[in-house]
This record gives sequence, C-alpha cells and structure tokens, in this order.
Amino acid sequence: MQEELFTHTATRLRPRLIALARNILHDDEDAADAVQDALTSLWRMGDRVQTGTDAERLVLRITRNVSLNKQKRRATATTALGVQPDDTMRTLTARQDNPHESMERQETERQVNAAIALLPRNQQAVIVLHHIDGLSYQQIAAIQGTTENAVRMAASRAKANLIKSLKQKIR
Repeated sequence: MQEELFTHTATRLRPRLIALARNILHDDEDAADAVQDALTSLWRMGDRVQTGTDAERLVLRITRNVSLNKQKRRATATTALGVQPDDTMRTLTARQDNPHESMERQETERQVNAAIALLPRNQQAVIVLHHIDGLSYQQIAAIQGTTENAVRMAASRAKANLIKSLKQKIR
C-alpha cells in the first residue's frame, strides 16, 4: 500500500471507524485504540492492498473484528472479577422534558437496550449499524464480509426478536 493511499484512506475513514468501534465498545478511548490497531494492521498489509476500495473494506472489517475482540476480553475480565460493566444506555432524544417523561424515556431505553443485549452478536451489530449509525445494508455487508441478503435476513430476525422480547416485558 502506498503511503498516499493509506493517508487518504485513514483521514477519510477515521470518523466512520471511530463511530463503528464506539458502537461496539461504548467507550471513546477503547474505540480510538481499536481504530489505531486497525489502521496499523492495514499499514502492515503493505502491497497486498492495491485500491482505495480494498483498503476501505479491509479496514472496516479489521476495525469491527478488533472492537469485538476488545469487547470479548473486557467481558471476560469483568465476569472473572464478578462485576458488571456500567450501563451504557443511549439517549433517544437530547431534549429535556418534565421528570415524568424523562423517567418514562429512561425506562423505555433500558428495556430496549436490555432486549438488544439479548440478541445474538450479528443481529446486535446489524441493528446498531443500520438504525443508529444509518449505514445501508450494503455497507454493513461489506463490513461483515457477507452478502446484503444475509444482512437483511439478520435485520429481519433481529426486529422479530426485539418485538417478541419487548412484548413479553409489557405483559
């Protein structure tokens, strides 16, 4: 890989890579470390990467894999220590409402996050990448190294599982 191609790819994709890693790891510092590791791996691949498209697909996949590996190591460490990671709920909206609405929203967020956490990892990734990051199914397929149809199927199953899980919580 030529230095110019690497620099262009790294500069252009860094925000997207950070967002991908942050959605998996839920931590800015860990996400930055994962992206740095991914870019280092891309650089080490040298002449095996010839085009910008190859570099983009490869660094997205590497970032995803590095982030998932960091997440697994962190989960193993917290389980071994007998502690749970901090709650990483997302705020659905940034506006401030009255306390009742705020508590209701927080409870909804907690239930949705708990339901997402019960999904298999590939379904979690599809939900986050598509509905939170706004990536297309085609982009997700490139990141995961699979077909667009497989991503659509995972999204469909994830939605069905979320609906089922949330309906059980309401009862």
